[in-house]
This record gives sequence, C-alpha cells and structure tokens, in this order.
Amino acid sequence: MIKKIFIVFLFLVYISPVFALEDGEKLSAATETIQENPENIDINNKLKKELKEAIVQVYGKKDADEIYENVLKHAQSAINNRPQELKNQDKTRKSDWYKNEIIYMFYVDHFGVVKDDKNNTFKDTATMFDYLEDLGVTTLYMLPFADSPMADAGFDVKNPRKVRENLGGMAEFKEFAQEAKKRGFKIKADLVLNHLSDEHIWFKKLKEGDESYLDFFIYKEKMPEYTKYKDEKLGTVLEYKEEDGKISKRRLIFPESTENNYRKVTVNGKEYYLYHTFYPFQLDINWQNPKVLYYMLDTISSWANLGVDIFRMDAIPYLSKDSGTNAENQPKTHAIINILSDYIQLTAPSSIIQVEACQSPKDILPYFGKDREVQVSVDNENIKFKRTSEAQIAYHFPNMNAIWASLVTGDKKYFIETNKKTPSIPKTATWGNFLRVHDELTLEMVSPEVRNIIFEDLVTKGADFRNGFGVSGRLANFLDKNPNRIEEAFAILFSVSGVPIIYYGDEVGAANNYENAKKSAQNRAKKEKESINLLSVFDSRDINRGQIPQKLFYGSTKGYYEFNSKVYKKVKNLIEIRKKYPVLVDGDFEILKTKSKHNFCYIRKNKDQQILVINNLSKDKLIAEITLPPTVVLKNNGKITSLKNLINNDDVKVNISLQNRTMHLRIAPYQVLWLEL
Repeated sequence: MIKKIFIVFLFLVYISPVFALEDGEKLSAATETIQENPENIDINNKLKKELKEAIVQVYGKKDADEIYENVLKHAQSAINNRPQELKNQDKTRKSDWYKNEIIYMFYVDHFGVVKDDKNNTFKDTATMFDYLEDLGVTTLYMLPFADSPMADAGFDVKNPRKVRENLGGMAEFKEFAQEAKKRGFKIKADLVLNHLSDEHIWFKKLKEGDESYLDFFIYKEKMPEYTKYKDEKLGTVLEYKEEDGKISKRRLIFPESTENNYRKVTVNGKEYYLYHTFYPFQLDINWQNPKVLYYMLDTISSWANLGVDIFRMDAIPYLSKDSGTNAENQPKTHAIINILSDYIQLTAPSSIIQVEACQSPKDILPYFGKDREVQVSVDNENIKFKRTSEAQIAYHFPNMNAIWASLVTGDKKYFIETNKKTPSIPKTATWGNFLRVHDELTLEMVSPEVRNIIFEDLVTKGADFRNGFGVSGRLANFLDKNPNRIEEAFAILFSVSGVPIIYYGDEVGAANNYENAKKSAQNRAKKEKESINLLSVFDSRDINRGQIPQKLFYGSTKGYYEFNSKVYKKVKNLIEIRKKYPVLVDGDFEILKTKSKHNFCYIRKNKDQQILVINNLSKDKLIAEITLPPTVVLKNNGKITSLKNLINNDDVKVNISLQNRTMHLRIAPYQVLWLEL
C-alpha cells in the first residue's frame, strides 16, 4: 500500500513539476522532487558546452556540474510536460519567424473595456480578437498579468506562475491563449527576472523569521556609507563604499520615490538592508543562489507550455550586482541570459527571448549573443535551427529617441547619427522598434542638448518624468492630434529595419489619461502606509496607461469618430502594405542623401523589390532633391515620369536626372511616400 501511494506521488510530481511551488512551500522542492534522468535529453555537444560554460561563469567551477545536472532535470520535466501541439509547432515553425511579426501590446484589464465602471478580464478582452484581426497585428503582447499587488502596473510580481484573479485567473488565460492560437496569433508575455514584490512568499517567510530566505535576496547586515550627486548624463548617482573597500557606483532610477537602493528590514530583532534597483517594494533577487535559477526555469516552462512564444525579459541589465560595479551590463548577467536562452531552446525551441535593455547601441549589442546552429530532439526527431545564444529581439531605445528628436525638430540628422552608431547585429537577431510603450519616453541616452529639445517640446503635451530624464504621454498628444503627423510616425516605424511594436490605443489616437494616474497613485499610497518610505506616490507614466473603451476601437473601424477613425484607417493601411511587401521586413536599409534637412529618405531593397521611402518632417511644403544609389536603374533623363505611391496608390510625378543621379518631386507637409521602384 505504501509503495502504491509513493508511486502515485511520483506520478503527480512528474505530470506537473512546474507548479510544484505554491505559496508557503519550500523552494527546495523544485529540485528535490524531479525524478527524471537528465541523460534522456538529446543535447548536442555545442549547446552542452555553451550551457556548462555559462553556469561556470555565474556559479563557479566547484558547483557547476551539480547545477548543470539539475538544470537538465528541470529541462527533462519541461519537455515531458510539453503539449503535443506545441511540440508539433517546435518541429515545423520557421527558425526566424519572429522577424515577420507585428506586435500589439496592451493591458488585459484596460484594452477594449466592455463596461466603463469595470476592468476587463481575459474573457472580456477576447471579444477584441475580431478587431485585432482586422487591424492586422500578429503577436499579442499582454503587459504583466501575473499575480501582483499592482503597485507598479504589474511589474511588482507576487507569484510569477499565477494569473491575477481579477483578470479571470488561470482558467480564463488558458481559454484566451487557446482561442488566440486558433486565430493565428502568437503570444508574448513579461518575465520579470530582476525583482519580486514584497508580497512574494520568499519575503513573507523572511519577515516571519525564517532567515534562510535572506539568500534569495541581495542584502547587507550594515547599511553601506554612500555619497549622492547629480550627473548630467546619468541623473542621480550613488557611490556606495563596500566592506571590501570597493566603490559601487549605481544610478538611482526613481529618485523621486526613494532615497537610496536599500530597504531596512528587521528579522528576529536584527536589521538587514535589502537591495532594490527600482521601488522599495520590489526587492532584487539573488541570482548567485542556484535555487533562484531553478525557480525561474520552472516558471519559464510553465508559461512556455501554455503557449507563450516570446518572453519579454524585463529590466534585464541589472541581474548581476557584484561589489565595485555599476550593476549594469555585467558579464554574469549575460551568462545568466545565456543559460535561460539555452534552456528555452532546449525545452521550447519555437519560443524566443526579447530583452528590455535601456542602453546605448554598443551596450545593447552583447544581449544578442552570437549566431549559431542548434540541434535538439523533439519526439525523437532531431531538428536544427539557427538562433542567437542570448536574445533574438532587443528594444532599440536609441532609435526611439532618434525618431522623436527628428519628429520634434523636423531634422533628420538625429536618426542618421543614431543609425551610424548602431552596430551590425547577428543575422538571426532583430531590433524591436516602438514609438510609445507603457513606460516614459526615456531621454537617458541622448545628449543634454537633444534631451532638452525633446523634453521642452513634449512636456506641455504630457508630464515630466524623473526631472527631465523622461517625459510621459500618449502618441496622439505628442503629435498634436494631427493625423498626418501620426501617419508619418507609424510609417517610419513600419519601414525601418526591425519588428514594429504598437502600443494599444495609439492606432486610434487615444489621449492622455490623467484620471488613471490619480487612481494608480492611490494604490501606491497604500504601500506608503506600510512604512517603506516612498518619497512620492505619483508616477507620470500612468497617464499613458489606463482604460480605453471597446466602443472607441470598434467605432473607429466603422467611421463613427472622425479623428480616431482617420488615424485607424491610416495605420491599418500601413500594416497591409508592410505585409504585402516583404522587402519592408527583410530588405537592406540605406539612408539616402537629400538636399533638405527636413527630407528624411531611405531605400529598402532585396533581390526582388525596392521601395523608396520619402518623409517630409516639416510643417511646410517641400521640393525634395534626392540622390539615388547605383542599384536604382534610371530612365527618362530630364523627363517627368510617374512612380506608384503604395500608401494611397496615387501616381507621383518625379523628375530624374541621369547626370547626377538625382530625383526631384513635390511633397506636402508631414507627408510620407512609399514609392515602388
């Protein structure tokens, strides 16, 4: 009888190991209960060597073999629990499928709200599938939906494996994901790896007196001495004097909300100081503890096996915090990402990683890793695919800054300068481009001069963030609710190299939501009452978040709202053209020489297609003079000829000179042309 009970127990563990950790359970159960033999995994030598080297880099040689074996145990469990339909997807999906995506990002509870007095659940938001299909997007990015007290818009995660109950819980998420997959959508979800909420079970156990949980966090027994000052480029900086004599120079991300990077916690009458990169209620976790690694691997598997195709790894540069470093872009951080990437490629080969690294182009480049070919076994069938060793997509924050600087000033030089500084990336990687997201329009990576230009133009149309190091607000507000300016911004987004990301509501010209900012501040005020010493509870980013009613979206498709409908029609049209012309996805990108600074012009070309993109960044009419590259075959010297503008199917009259390879044409204020050559 005892033997039978034990066998049943093992079976239950075997079929659902990724959910083994519920509130109140010991973390060690994650490794102690997985019984699979890692030798069953068919892992090629290249991936095996890479995984082992990354583990050694993070955890040292002494424990590397044990940690490696444990990682394979978790991998075997994930593989055994992967649904057959997803294994079939792994075997058939194109290696670089993600390059063709058009990503739509939204909050489940705020996107297409059915009732004005009530937030959506997943079931409610599923009624937006018809709208999303009509718009033409291909990947649905749900902003944080994991269990959270919502003090930081869901990025303060309480339980990374549970869906918030007010969103309908796990049952509604599964139904939503299944229906989305049936309709051909891919699923993208956040993976918060740097920190967890102070309502997570680890912190709760620590507060209850279990000091064994200290090692799950970055902590000190004595508050480090520090000096604090303002830096023109970095903002507020703190220099901590470490016990080993080293100086750790760290940016203070939210100086409006916290004095420093440490939160005092009393456990069993003793004071400890727990590190936080962001808010005091988001405590950084200790990746030097392998139990943290195992926990996150199982978390990844739980979502990958529910159909998540893209993992957006939030705030990724900060994972390693060795003494004497700035805790950004450290070698150990890249090694951790390498481990996670290898794990995903081994257990869910059709899923990929996108990283959020708000850094300069040269610092973003290493987050891709290197191109290589990987071989894994799915259903005893060996499959090969080419994939980078770290992330496959990375946000191009400098591009976003450059686009806005050019839009604000009407001068193309800002984009050109950024383009020159952007290094070549691995062939299997791509950039993620965006105009607006849930965060501020960050101005950290631009010169003080450019920062002031953008800030002064936009702050009156939105709100200040971090004392001038960012500005919050909606796309429509920033572009003066001018449909032509909005169209031009989207046209740039859809025609430069990389994957375009649309922020919900921008495609219908949604406006700033100041009421949402007030409500969110009230939620953070509850945290303040817990004596975590928030300096401010107001977050200006909340004005570009919040509810948008369903009637606005569907009404825009039917022409019910003049401005919103006009914007929707323009964006939908651009998406249709991008899908029709693969050159806008995979073509080479070359900026062309123009006479006017307002004339931002480039060409997308592959062996089959060439599209000339011409933007007038100014509010005035323009006679454009463009120097064409040798790849363009020129005819009709000195004569007027016509080229088809793909955006509206009009014939555009141009004058071409063979002698100096120039093209002349008239272009209206804020007009954009996509000319098929």
